[in-house]
Amino acid sequence: MTRLIVIAIFAVLAYLLLKYRTNVTLQKWVAIVLSAALLIYISFVVVTELIR
Repeated sequence: MTRLIVIAIFAVLAYLLLKYRTNVTLQKWVAIVLSAALLIYISFVVVTELIR
């Protein structure tokens, strides 16, 4: 359940930060950071499930 909450929070945060017309470089960095954080989270979940 917490996994779904975290993914939803990432999606909402990305939508809110990219919706408002901010600087283009800021939008790029937000997209890069959120994508990296999501990939790290997904890899962490996969590793913990494989360890079980």
